[in-house]
Amino acid sequence: MTDRAAPGAPIPPSPWHRLPDRPVKRRGEPISREAIVAAAIRLLDADGLAALSMRRLAEELGTGAASLYWHVGSKDALLDLVFDELIGEGVGEFGDGTEAPDPSRWREQLKEIAQAQRALSLRHRYLVRISVGRIPMGPNALRLSERVLAILLAGGLPPRVAVQGYLLLVAVVNGFTMDETGMGDAPPAPDAGTRPGDPASPGETGAMARDYLASLPADQFPVLVSLADEFALTDRNERFAILIDTFIDGLARRATKVRPDESA
Repeated sequence: MTDRAAPGAPIPPSPWHRLPDRPVKRRGEPISREAIVAAAIRLLDADGLAALSMRRLAEELGTGAASLYWHVGSKDALLDLVFDELIGEGVGEFGDGTEAPDPSRWREQLKEIAQAQRALSLRHRYLVRISVGRIPMGPNALRLSERVLAILLAGGLPPRVAVQGYLLLVAVVNGFTMDETGMGDAPPAPDAGTRPGDPASPGETGAMARDYLASLPADQFPVLVSLADEFALTDRNERFAILIDTFIDGLARRATKVRPDESA
């Protein structure tokens, strides 16, 4: 388990802290909290969220479930730790935080973070699902929030819009990747690039949609028929880039056209 927060005063636990107030490792205990989190991530990556149980994880670690509960308290608390550990992995993808927010390229910096968040969710296809209902206040999540908000403020956004913009950015990226990963969370087939259970590849699905729309009665659906070819374009990277560009362009307009009641 990696705490990527900068050295300094200890970070106090958040109001949602669910870990037992115990040493990270018991005297003579062969496993640690870090080892449990690492094993949980390996299991989740290999077999998906449905496969994770404390009993299965204990078997992977060669110990009893009681030892896991002593270290992490509950399965839900373990997922809190997994969530923050993976956030820390994502933080490492766009730098170590030493690069100062740059007002001249704050949009590009924000896009880099969005791309890293999406890539993280595609590597760990259960990530968006375990994020639902969780308040990201672990050490790595706090560091990410500090970084993103500093970038937004450097871009000239007023505080209220910066905070709301950050929360909406997370929601936008999560919504897009939820659609990409679907409700299934097992790793994609190595040669198909499709979600588990998909009837066809993205290219085949796009072609089917194009052909179907082109076959519709043009007198009833003139717009859909005229745009049918566009539905065959299934480049998700291009689609994500358009989404993030549109979102950040909208934030930028709020930075230059701020109403008086948005300045606080």
